[in-house]
Amino acid sequence: MLVNSKTTLPLYLTATATSLFGNASIAIVLPWLVLERTGDPALAGIVAAVSAVPAALAAFAGGHLIDKVGRRRMSVLADIGSALSVAGLALVDAAVGLDVFWFIALGVLGALFDVPGMTARETLLANVSATSGVPLDRIASLRGMLFGLSFLAGPALAGWLLTVLPSISVVWITAACSALAALAIAVMPLAASTPEPHEDTSPLAGLNLIRRSRPLLSLLVISLASVILVGPLLSVVLPAHFTALAAPGLLGLTLSAYAVGTMVGSAVYGWLFAGRRWAAWVTANLLYAASGVLIATLDGFWLVAAGMVAAGLGSGLLQPITTVVLTEQVPDALRGRVFGTYSALQMVATPVGLGLMAAVLAGADLRAGAWVLAAGWLLTSAYALIAPGLREYIGSREDSDAEHRPAG
Repeated sequence: MLVNSKTTLPLYLTATATSLFGNASIAIVLPWLVLERTGDPALAGIVAAVSAVPAALAAFAGGHLIDKVGRRRMSVLADIGSALSVAGLALVDAAVGLDVFWFIALGVLGALFDVPGMTARETLLANVSATSGVPLDRIASLRGMLFGLSFLAGPALAGWLLTVLPSISVVWITAACSALAALAIAVMPLAASTPEPHEDTSPLAGLNLIRRSRPLLSLLVISLASVILVGPLLSVVLPAHFTALAAPGLLGLTLSAYAVGTMVGSAVYGWLFAGRRWAAWVTANLLYAASGVLIATLDGFWLVAAGMVAAGLGSGLLQPITTVVLTEQVPDALRGRVFGTYSALQMVATPVGLGLMAAVLAGADLRAGAWVLAAGWLLTSAYALIAPGLREYIGSREDSDAEHRPAG
């Protein structure tokens, strides 16, 4: 069967969705399998911690490989690698039985492929837009909706599969998701691109560009600050709050509220903020500031849930904007290295945020910690609105389009 450019966007979204579900699934299945085979809860945490370091290194090195090997090829290779590392759990279990060594080795191997694959698909946005004829903002919006859906439904679906199927069967399903993502990208029609060579060909070219560009550096600061704040919120403040209320079910509803907000925010960006990127940016940061204050009250369920909806809406608006702006503004030849640098530093920022929150809670109560996060959101949002040159950088393409629109 012949394929044409009309299949490009559906195949790209299929690859994104299946890969996201595979990542969400293995995040549930791997700890479950560790507990099932060893009975050691601490080992599950060790596997996750040990995998985090190579994942950050792989994100940085993967960006360089994306620019050198090619973004489509890197996406396919990374998803194949992810599929093999996950399938390895089932194969090793059948052959010799899984133990501590195999859990760590295969966990690290999978981590080496996951982030470069995600980064490679992100750098494909411009090619997908050029081939399909769908505006870049609309594609980024659809991608953001899939991220929200994976956060909402991915873990729940993986958990349900574990209740109706043997854990090894769920491992095979997870591996099949990565394999399907690789196949979808491999057969996806894509307009050929010939990036102009850049004078800086080093692995640090992306970092060098970020350091020289004030708007790119500002976007990185905002992104890292957000990650530093979100980690303690999701991993410490909310679980502790709902544990104190003896209401673990409400924690799940609150996280679902965030996921729904993300999906709605991404949809709103794609359909209501066309040509108004700066307006979407301002709205998102105001929502983030409001969410921090609402959550910091730690007043039962409703105010906290409302804060998480606001945070999700803000995230749903900001993620597509950042992706589109980086895609438009970063030279094609350096796009993989810039995206890879952002991803690597974001992965480092998460444990930094958790460590800072631990230090705060060592000398104060949970409510004080929540207000520290709220202050962080207010400062980050304020900086996002006043950072020098950022408004022109974010709105440059829409301003250019406005110049070519007929008056009246």
